[in-house]
Amino acid sequence: MSLFKPKQKASVLVGEPAAHGDDPAEQVDAPWLRAGQQFNDTYLRLAAQVANWRMFAFFAIAVAALSVGGAIYIGSKSKFVPYLVEVDKLGQTVAVRALSGNDAVVDPQRLVYREMFDLIENLRTVTTDRDANNDRIEKGYSRLTGAARVYVRSELRKAPPNEVGATKTVAVRVKTALKVTDKSWQLEWEETSYSLAGEVLGTEKWKATIQYMLAPSSDELNIRKNPIGYTVTDLNWMKVI
Repeated sequence: MSLFKPKQKASVLVGEPAAHGDDPAEQVDAPWLRAGQQFNDTYLRLAAQVANWRMFAFFAIAVAALSVGGAIYIGSKSKFVPYLVEVDKLGQTVAVRALSGNDAVVDPQRLVYREMFDLIENLRTVTTDRDANNDRIEKGYSRLTGAARVYVRSELRKAPPNEVGATKTVAVRVKTALKVTDKSWQLEWEETSYSLAGEVLGTEKWKATIQYMLAPSSDELNIRKNPIGYTVTDLNWMKVI
């Protein structure tokens, strides 16, 4: 046996801790490996942060581009809406209608709906002012024809508004107006009576069935009074028990 036989080196994997009893001198390079690993970790974290900020920057640029594009699109839209204004011989405005856009579309049923409310309020409201009563009755009559006019005249003779207004007032509040067929509606309303001192005497519920037609006139006076030619051909009302 040779006394100068070389000593065999132990095989140690990188980063693997030495086995118990190994010579510490054989692990002198382990701290450098750990330092390298820490450097790599730090570099990877910095790279991830740079990538995140780059992604955020692209997102911010995209949002800014969309905002600018939207502002340019809105700014390029016309702010002027052309309207057609119809005037009479005296220069007074008779009708106004847009030539384009949503304002150019007019639903006749909306106008009929409003006419239904006005008709009942004009024919059934009672105040102490005789001129106001006569004015409302006249407006109501202007929408009636044929059987409807005969019916209303008969009903108002039973309780003339000016005679009723000498003892009390009647406030009308239309609650619903429902379309039954193409040319008929059903209305429901409440009539609240007040004494001349302003005390509530009671509230009654009423309903009516109304048949109508639309017959616009070319006459200037009729256009002012009834622009859409709303005319009630049949009407009857009754108190709801």
